Amino acid sequence: MFGFLKRRAPEGPVQFEVAVEVDRPASDVYPLLDWSDPRNAKRELGHKVEPIDGQADRFRLTLTEMPKHRFDMTVTKAVANEAYAFSTEIKPRIGRLENDEEHYSLEPIGDNRCKLRLTTIATFQSGLTKGQFKQELAMMTVACQRALVKLKAHAEHGVQAVKALDSAFYG
Repeated sequence: MFGFLKRRAPEGPVQFEVAVEVDRPASDVYPLLDWSDPRNAKRELGHKVEPIDGQADRFRLTLTEMPKHRFDMTVTKAVANEAYAFSTEIKPRIGRLENDEEHYSLEPIGDNRCKLRLTTIATFQSGLTKGQFKQELAMMTVACQRALVKLKAHAEHGVQAVKALDSAFYG
């Protein structure tokens, strides 16, 4: 009742940006991002990553803890050791996220360090209340930060460090 009185959230995509310095060169970090590389972070964590219909720019990720969901990625930019970007379609949808794009950039800082930046452009379902929108913003902010923390840990300390973080994050 009186749902029409609730304030609605703004419509359209929302941009999130986070960055972290990694004590490894960009050439060590880039393979963790690249869906086609056997050293891809998700692959190394035991998740399934496979090309879609043999296409070089499309991949399906199946997470071990979510086997009924499919994450179909389309690579939109791949410049070795510099930039990697892709859009993701999730079926069935998770929460209120309609779609997202992830843009990673790598900037060298000396010989053995780099800055890893993630810009995520997320579109949430329309008609959200302001409260629902704020909740989605908070969850996406945390997700972006965790993604970079895990990539940093993976690059610097290996897959076991990421597993330890996952255990701390998710119990």
